[in-house]
Amino acid sequence: MNGLIPIRAVALAALALAAVVPAHAQTAPPPAAAGPALIKPGLWEITVLNETPGSSTRRSVVSRSCFAGEDVASVNRLLPRQREAGMQCENRDVRPTAHGATWQVACTVKGASLSGPAKLSLAGGGYVGEAELELKKSGSKPAKVSQRISGKLVGECK
Repeated sequence: MNGLIPIRAVALAALALAAVVPAHAQTAPPPAAAGPALIKPGLWEITVLNETPGSSTRRSVVSRSCFAGEDVASVNRLLPRQREAGMQCENRDVRPTAHGATWQVACTVKGASLSGPAKLSLAGGGYVGEAELELKKSGSKPAKVSQRISGKLVGECK
């Protein structure tokens, strides 16, 4: 092999990132002390756009999640988590900011890792975020994977 990561491997990494779920839907570290609501509780529509710069690999996934009162009072419960079968991911070095948070995404999957910085900006009826990740696969050159996240309040939880 020429040391380049095949487009298929990059596409699979991008697909793995598309399966974003809120932290409260998985086993998560203990939440930070609850404070005032960071966003409004309710049903949220979350859009994740994954791109691999320099290729045509692009995928958008839309999902819905219900955030309860205790979820919206803790930034740790609002942070997206990457997930895909066989992939182990965690959010590290979470640092709350005035209107959101920054953190490091760290994922491993057989023979590869995916990591990089992420940030999320919150406002009452919506939020936006991004992650600039690097896919490293044994014997290949690292590849960049960009993720854009947006969320909007669409109604009440049922």
